Amino acid sequence: MSEPLRVLIAEDEALILMQLEFLVEDAGHRVVGTAATSDEAIRVARETQPDLVFVDLQLRGGSSGIDIVRGLRDDPGLTLVFVTANAQHIAQDLEGAAGVIPKPYTEAVVFDTLSYFEECVRRPPPRQPVPLGLRLAPAYRAALARGRDAE
Repeated sequence: MSEPLRVLIAEDEALILMQLEFLVEDAGHRVVGTAATSDEAIRVARETQPDLVFVDLQLRGGSSGIDIVRGLRDDPGLTLVFVTANAQHIAQDLEGAAGVIPKPYTEAVVFDTLSYFEECVRRPPPRQPVPLGLRLAPAYRAALARGRDAE
């Protein structure tokens, strides 16, 4: 494994947040912050500069993960992935996020997704196939294909 990914988790349900934190750490990566609202997530992301941000769609106080993705999608070096039970409520282009993992998810889906994005971030383009349980945004998939074509 290369350098561990730095991961921010935007999730307002404590049990899901704890589970994701444990899974990220068990996979050998580092949680650099957590947030329960979109404003908090954007602030923490800009302070900690994570590689990967897991974003729930519905957050505390009526805030939205879509606001996080829209607020951070142009920040260099950030890969945003929705983790939500409401994937059908996200536009087909995923609002600029790289992908979506529908809830409920399995440990294997999270581990495989972390491994996949580790390659995308540290050694692009990834050699492994897109994990089952992860849906990539069309634009992200196209950018990865362009990267493969350039080899």
